[in-house]
Amino acid sequence: MAFAIAMTRAEPQAPPTDGPQRTCIATGETGAPERMIRFVVGPDGDVVPDLARRLPGRGLWVKAERAAVERAVAKNVFARAARNATGASVKAAADLSDRVERLLLERALADLGRARRAGRAVAGFVKVEQMVGQRRAGLLVVADEADGDGLAKLRASGLPIARLGDAAALGGIFGREQAVYVAVARDDAGGAFIERIEAGAARWRGYRTNN
Repeated sequence: MAFAIAMTRAEPQAPPTDGPQRTCIATGETGAPERMIRFVVGPDGDVVPDLARRLPGRGLWVKAERAAVERAVAKNVFARAARNATGASVKAAADLSDRVERLLLERALADLGRARRAGRAVAGFVKVEQMVGQRRAGLLVVADEADGDGLAKLRASGLPIARLGDAAALGGIFGREQAVYVAVARDDAGGAFIERIEAGAARWRGYRTNN
């Protein structure tokens, strides 16, 4: 249960710093923890993604890129790294890279859901336009399907735009089948929704595109 709780109650991503560095077990590259994904070995020997970096146990770090996770699984790197450190028997699921992508998306969508529940996010082009026109919007979130005149019109606003999931995923946040366009109100003293959502969306996209 502790593993599930730690994965769902993630902290917002902090910007990279000149502080501690971690080494990717798949590529040998070194980078800030914010550029990596931490994994731990669960009670049953399964490799568990620890996006919040809170789970107990020795961390196994991999670059936050799908290709790096796939390489770690294909070459049995998780098992070797864990065995060298603890002698534990470890198994990484074949679909681990897909699971990480799904968790990254769910994490960003959860932050968007918090903004909606706080009354600081709206969905639907008309409502988005209204929030932009009222100069209340601070971030635009669009689905992968967003394209054409609608997207061009929003780009003309000069507001930052983050792609996050598909229309069905965004729609689920607002209790509708689909949502292509979402606007998040400018942050106030009540919370830093924009920073969390934008950072989460960027991490998800970067993982998918390996950059």
